[in-house]
Amino acid sequence: MALPNSEVTKTQPNKVVQLGDSEVFVKKTPFGEIQAVKANVRLEERKSQLYVVQGKCRVTADGYNELNKIAGVSVITPSTLQLPDGNVVSNPYPIIDRASGSISKVWVKKIAVGLTPIGNLVITSSTLLYDIGMYFIQDLYKKIQRDKMMGRACMRPMLSEKDLQTGMFFSLENELGIWVDVGHPEFLKAMDTYIQNKLFAERKAQTICERNALRKHPALATVTVIPQGADGNRIAVVPVVGYTHKFSKEELGSIAEQAVKGETVNYNGQEAEIIETTATVVEDDENEPTTEAGTFAPQGQMNFGGDGEVL
Repeated sequence: MALPNSEVTKTQPNKVVQLGDSEVFVKKTPFGEIQAVKANVRLEERKSQLYVVQGKCRVTADGYNELNKIAGVSVITPSTLQLPDGNVVSNPYPIIDRASGSISKVWVKKIAVGLTPIGNLVITSSTLLYDIGMYFIQDLYKKIQRDKMMGRACMRPMLSEKDLQTGMFFSLENELGIWVDVGHPEFLKAMDTYIQNKLFAERKAQTICERNALRKHPALATVTVIPQGADGNRIAVVPVVGYTHKFSKEELGSIAEQAVKGETVNYNGQEAEIIETTATVVEDDENEPTTEAGTFAPQGQMNFGGDGEVL
């Protein structure tokens, strides 16, 4: 986690330094090496770093990208992943719909390796099944809740001949599902989202999975924030601590491989904590705004933003 700014290396241990318009607190060893930094990172809704769902302001994938410029957690994509049925496949692993020839689902796995605010090594492993069809049905159901003229939840035998001629039935389980009027303007909007999700399924799945891995890491365990400002222009300031380490790219890859195999990982004489998460459906908060980001700041690429505080 090298700090490129020459002003930092000239400071005394444990001192607040000015980097452009921002301040960070830098903690150094007795030998003058940078040990840790702390900064208050500013996240902005207009930059797609924050979003609101069910009245709560949450951090987006782009927001975690910004926070990680200080935390320096490295995200690694293993070459393979194991499916629930035991098969080992390439990572990410798209599932193709035979009828259309397009992607219907994507399996992906990400490993986040980094130090916690107290300097312990923690590894978070996130596995995601990005189910485009379920996301589409969820989107339709939300639209029905807002506009009853668009459709309804029902059992398939309840549909009339007219219903079958003017709409479509999407099954959730057995004969339970939702009926949608395909001529409704909101259905056409949902179709547009559905097409976009198919076109960029693999990219979006990786972005969400990376976000999930970072979200679970103690260095970045901020999900909900208390913002200031009006709708569309909300701002939140999040304190982040970043510890330095000297892992090479090869060592990080080896750590990730050990974690995937379930092996014990040791760091500074202590066993590293491994946190595993799996999501098999697209959650409500996956409706967050996203850009084409999805590549998070690796160790050694630290930038600073926000107001510095003492560790």
